[in-house]
Amino acid sequence: MEILLIRHTQPAIEAGICYGQSDIPLAATAAADIAATLANIPTCDVVHSSSATRCEVLARALAARDRCPLKFAPALLELNFGDWERQSWGTIPRELSDLWAEDTWVCSPPNGENERDLWSRVSHWFEHDFQPRVGRQAVIAHGGSLRILRCLALGLAPEQRWAQQISFGEVVALRMDSIRS
Repeated sequence: MEILLIRHTQPAIEAGICYGQSDIPLAATAAADIAATLANIPTCDVVHSSSATRCEVLARALAARDRCPLKFAPALLELNFGDWERQSWGTIPRELSDLWAEDTWVCSPPNGENERDLWSRVSHWFEHDFQPRVGRQAVIAHGGSLRILRCLALGLAPEQRWAQQISFGEVVALRMDSIRS
């Protein structure tokens, strides 16, 4: 068994804008970006995807290519940045963003969630909806949810969630002998 952690391709949003659960479309280069990403993904038996449009497009293309089931999981959505969604990081009061950045595990943006909440969401999905013994499974999601999923799959502590970044369109394979039962 193998799980493929795949981050969505480049979104159509200006650099420096805070976004998490906002439904951002893909960049104008989406078709080429998706083709390049698909070329790096081996055949899958199941595709799981965040319900965000920026994940759904790649997920549908992969599931169609491999003629396999596609399962949407809202639990895989990115961190909810609340009132900061779609705001320029430069317009968010620095004292608030600094406070949040000091401990993202505990601190939340106003009306948003912290990383402990994100961990809980992704963990619940992993424990209840993911079927670890079903061939090769692709999970198409976001940087935050994929970092947490990597920790859960490998049995790593939450403190290790920042140990590996996943770039847009990147595929990270976790082999069955390293995945937690």
